[in-house]
Amino acid sequence: MNGHGFSTGEAVRVGWETTTKNLGLLAVAIAIVMAIGIMPAVASDSWVVQAVAWVLNTAVGLGVLRIALRFVDGEKGELVDLFSTLPLIPQYLIASIIIAPIVAVGFVLLIIPGVYWAVRLYMFPWVMVDKGVGPFEALRQSWEITRGSFWNLFGLFILLFGINLLGMIALVVGLLVTIPLSIVAVGYAYRRLEEQAHLN
Repeated sequence: MNGHGFSTGEAVRVGWETTTKNLGLLAVAIAIVMAIGIMPAVASDSWVVQAVAWVLNTAVGLGVLRIALRFVDGEKGELVDLFSTLPLIPQYLIASIIIAPIVAVGFVLLIIPGVYWAVRLYMFPWVMVDKGVGPFEALRQSWEITRGSFWNLFGLFILLFGINLLGMIALVVGLLVTIPLSIVAVGYAYRRLEEQAHLN
């Protein structure tokens, strides 16, 4: 750990080691997320399918975060965790609606503020999954725990983008490794930032 709450290299290392040790579970989880993600394209003319796909995709997306946090905390993740976050859907939707105009205005203001605000508020889903708090509290805590860590987080996101680009180049199948690696790495960063915030 460093003065910014976490080491980028350590986060990627934890992501890699956790993914390789639990590749079966994580790859299946990501495959389920991807399968649900293509549902709207298969039935683009049905708003019911679109709505159901969004709810399921959001739920399993948050569920993957829960699995990642369990691994980061030294616990055992299970596939059933994918659907354990359904009650968080309304809170997630509200927080997303709040963030959208904030980040949009930031991008209008020469892009840099938008990137800054997006990074500072990025951890809100992790806070929701970890603590079960509402949208406003999740956004507040995300802003709080990322204080002073913008560049460290930004660097981690750029590095993970490059890793996932390599995964895509590897016949796309590589994404079944690089995506969970990235999620666990961010989960590690979240946990370290959250712990540091409690110490300060």
